[in-house]
Amino acid sequence: MAVVSDRVRERAVEDFGVDSAGVLSALERISLPGSVDPERVHAAILMVSRAHRGLFADAVDHAESDWRDLLDRAGLADAGWAEEITERFGPA
Repeated sequence: MAVVSDRVRERAVEDFGVDSAGVLSALERISLPGSVDPERVHAAILMVSRAHRGLFADAVDHAESDWRDLLDRAGLADAGWAEEITERFGPA
């Protein structure tokens, strides 16, 4: 189970309001290889979902089937991914 970072948690609450508990629970349940930074995938999911529950569910499915493609879709596949997350989600 991957712990959701504070800045991703804050964005989820901002984007999904009363539905954020379910969103956070879904993010925590995503199974990822140990070498993958869960914050990177969690941020990608929120970025592509654009605060829409249906798009969020699709992004979670996408992360579970092909997390690398999801990172590419969110613009977090390149070496500058950490800076991009900081720019969009604030400092860690």
